[in-house]
Amino acid sequence: MSAASARDTGADAATQERPKARAPAWLVAAAAALLWPWRAGAAPPRAAVQLEYRRAPGAERCPGEALLREEMARQLGYDPVEPEAAAQAKALVFVGPGREVHATMDIYDAEGSIAWSRHLVAYNDDCKELVMNMALSLRVALDPSLHVQPAPAPLPPPVPPPADAAAAAPARRAWPELRVGVAGTAVFGTLQEATAGTALHVALRYPSFSLGLEGQAQWPVTIRLNETASIKTWLAAANVMPCSQRRRLFVCAFVSVGVVTTSSTDTEIIDTSALWLATGPRAGIEMPISDRLAVEFYGDLVLRLSELRVESQQGVLWTPPAAGGLVGVRLDVNLDPRSKAPARRASVPRGAGAAH
Repeated sequence: MSAASARDTGADAATQERPKARAPAWLVAAAAALLWPWRAGAAPPRAAVQLEYRRAPGAERCPGEALLREEMARQLGYDPVEPEAAAQAKALVFVGPGREVHATMDIYDAEGSIAWSRHLVAYNDDCKELVMNMALSLRVALDPSLHVQPAPAPLPPPVPPPADAAAAAPARRAWPELRVGVAGTAVFGTLQEATAGTALHVALRYPSFSLGLEGQAQWPVTIRLNETASIKTWLAAANVMPCSQRRRLFVCAFVSVGVVTTSSTDTEIIDTSALWLATGPRAGIEMPISDRLAVEFYGDLVLRLSELRVESQQGVLWTPPAAGGLVGVRLDVNLDPRSKAPARRASVPRGAGAAH
């Protein structure tokens, strides 16, 4: 073997025995650190829950369970509803006393205890927007990546009506109340002098309107013409009056039809009876005493429409003014036993075994 060949053979042997090059340790560690989050995030935790969605009577027009599940799946990226899940979500949509739409949501853990609760209100009467907000709240509660802490105990929401509450609550009354009353009055400008009077009153009364019929009599007034002659006059009439009522105040318009009777001593009256026709407004205030009794204070402006005079063969003895008035106080009795019947409301229990 030549020297050149020996040298070549030695070089090849040295090359074969040299160890293979390896990557630096810091480079391997950096690559592992960069790749680890990708592997860890490849399978994020998924929430699973049973879902019970109900609409109380009166809220049937709101969207059903399908929209709630669809929106939850869109926000989470998967459908979290599983029939065999340990946790359970209960949602109820109902209409409040002011016609606003409410939603209550509770999530129960495997032991049946409430782990999360929310109460939402839609004052704009938009059920679809309310359901979308329900899905957002449930997504925040269910998504493990958000690490939501348990919410503090919320204020108790308005108690939704149970399924049979609509049948238990009485419908709005369609019949009027029947009221009767007796009144005492002081009358001015109708007869020759101020006098007293009495009235019997009956009315059909609705919450803001009433129609009444009243019979009134003004006590006789006697005036002396001379030492031996005098005349006595009294009035009896029936009044029809529609009234508008707002809380304790009322305003009426009345039409009065009746007869004025005059008698005399030592003087011959030409017409002993005359037609009485008048109209005018009435205003007053009602002061309730109980569910059955009330006192009313009122005043009338009486505008005479018929011609009225007392005359004899010697001439006109008396002509009343064109307008007069009266003030009165009346005791009213409500004869309708159904007018103040209280509505019963059933309470709804809350807890693990209660319906939500």
